[in-house]
Amino acid sequence: MCVLREVQSLDAGDLGRQWEREMAVRVMTAYVAHELNHPLGTIINLVNILSRRLADPVIRPKDISEHVQNIRAEAIRATSVIRNMRMLTEHKPPSHESLSLLEVCHDTIARMKPLAKTQQVKLRFEVRTACVRVRGVKELLESALYNLVINSIAAFENANTASRLVIVRILTREPAYTAIQVLDNGIGIPESIRDKIFDPFVTTRPDGSGLGLAIAGDIMRLHHGRVVCRRRRTGTCMEMMLPQE
Repeated sequence: MCVLREVQSLDAGDLGRQWEREMAVRVMTAYVAHELNHPLGTIINLVNILSRRLADPVIRPKDISEHVQNIRAEAIRATSVIRNMRMLTEHKPPSHESLSLLEVCHDTIARMKPLAKTQQVKLRFEVRTACVRVRGVKELLESALYNLVINSIAAFENANTASRLVIVRILTREPAYTAIQVLDNGIGIPESIRDKIFDPFVTTRPDGSGLGLAIAGDIMRLHHGRVVCRRRRTGTCMEMMLPQE
C-alpha cells in the first residue's frame, strides 16, 4: 500500500508539472498573440490612412513619409514582442535603464491617436509632478500603458456619452513612487469581476482576450511596481505605480 501511494503521488506530481508546463505555453502563446495584435492593428490603420492620402488629388510628401516611418516603427515593435514576452513568462530580470515617463506617455499616445480618432475619442495628456524619471524597459512600459489606454477606448463601445475622453496623467501618489493614471468616462468595470480583472482571460467584452490588464500587471511586477484599479463616480481609473529613480 505504501508503494502504491508513492507511485500515485509521483504520477500526480508528474501530471501537475505537465499541467503547469501546458498552462505556461498557453499563457505565453496568448500573450504573444495579444501583443502582436497591437502593432499589426496599428499598421492596418496606418495603411488605410495612407491609402486615402494617396487617393487625394494633392499628395504631400511629408504626410506620406510620416506614415511610412510610423509603419516601419510598428513593424520593428512587432519583432520585439517575443523577446519582451519571454521576460514576463520566464521572469527574466530585464536590463533596466534610466528613462523619462514623459517619453513613455508621449510615444504611446502618438501610437494611439489613429485608433482614438476612428472611435471619436479625445486623448488628453496631463503632468502633475516633476518626478518623472524611473528605471525600466521603455518598450515594456509602453506596452503596459498601451493596454490600459486601449481598454479605456474600448469602454466607449456601449457607453451612452456624448463626450468621449481618455486622460493620461502623470502624478505622485506616494513618497518615492510616480504614477501614470489612465482615466475614462466609459461604462466602467462590473463589481462582479473587479477583484479578478488582473487575472489572465478575465473579460466582459465578447471580442476581448482578457490579457491586457494581466500583461500590464506582470510588467509592473517586473519593474517592482504595481497596477491598481481605483474607483470613480463615472468610468474607470487605472493606475501604474513605479518606483522613482
